[in-house]
Amino acid sequence: MNLTPLFLPLEKASLLDPVSDTVATKLRSALDGSPVDGLLRGTFVGHPMHPILAYSAVGTWSSAVLLDLTGGNAEAARLLIGAGLIAAPTAIATGWATWSTLTREQRRVGLIHAGSNAVAAGLFAASYRRRSKAVNSTPDKTAKALALAGFTVAGVAGALGGHLGFNMGGGVAARAVAAGV
Repeated sequence: MNLTPLFLPLEKASLLDPVSDTVATKLRSALDGSPVDGLLRGTFVGHPMHPILAYSAVGTWSSAVLLDLTGGNAEAARLLIGAGLIAAPTAIATGWATWSTLTREQRRVGLIHAGSNAVAAGLFAASYRRRSKAVNSTPDKTAKALALAGFTVAGVAGALGGHLGFNMGGGVAARAVAAGV
């Protein structure tokens, strides 16, 4: 199933431009020319850091949901959710640094991607809190449902991120586009 037609209207969501333009301008003025900018955007490795770091959080969260669904170790699931919450800020920082360099259309989709990921992280944080208070480290159905909801929202956010990078070329170097990569 090709989801691209579902995402195309987001590229035209000009109502996001006032916020997008303001935030991008402030980020660029803070980051331009600084060593932190290159570190966050991955210039030292030749490609964006955001996808690499996002996979860390999403991978741990996916593993926790798998444990929940299969009746696996509840404490391991809680620790995996916590690890994802610890990893998420690096994905957030690298994502915003890259986002600030994008075109308006790309930033529109990026804002929705970021908002979706914030919702996913909030759901996982709520699941983690419930699990931390669980009796005998056994999460209740609500804790598991929150994690599953977070996983679902993260999947939608990931699809938006894929659209942004692969269909719209967000964060893709001009040389990669010219080479047909």
